[in-house]
Amino acid sequence: MTQTHLTAADMLEALKMVGNLLDWPLEVEILLIGGAAGMLIGVLRPDRTTGDCDVADFAPSAAAAAVEQAAQMAATKMKLPPTWFNDQIRQLNVLPDGWRSRRQHIATYGKLKIYAACRLDLLAMKVFAHRAPDREDIAEMRITPDEVAFVRKYLNMLRTPCRKADLDQVASAQEYLRLLEGQLP
Repeated sequence: MTQTHLTAADMLEALKMVGNLLDWPLEVEILLIGGAAGMLIGVLRPDRTTGDCDVADFAPSAAAAAVEQAAQMAATKMKLPPTWFNDQIRQLNVLPDGWRSRRQHIATYGKLKIYAACRLDLLAMKVFAHRAPDREDIAEMRITPDEVAFVRKYLNMLRTPCRKADLDQVASAQEYLRLLEGQLP
């Protein structure tokens, strides 16, 4: 499969292998965000690809190393780049409050239960990041007035000290959200 641009089908195949290779005594849940999540829940176009699978949460968190080891073994077997399974986002506290109740179940492979952030949470995090690929995804997803209101509350929540968010990035995201809101019909 030697690829750096994975389709939704490629991603599921790789995650299935991770589940099959996972050496952990209990069930493990992971939460996908970013392009991979959007592809797998169908809010991004079917021909969209991504270079990685962003994992924002492991439950239990103690299983993270075992899942990462299985992902590296899958990368070797499937000739994927070693960075295809990316959990660096876990270092940030960017998940919207209440995400667990809104997450969408994607699949269960062995002891690995895979969830994706819902559309609303993906939009919020993409507005916060607002890099070029995020802006393209947001345009494709066609944000609604209700979603703008949710994202506004989310960005305000990121300003709380316990979130430790980059306040300049939050301010920039709020400006970008105002621009989006001005483009609504």
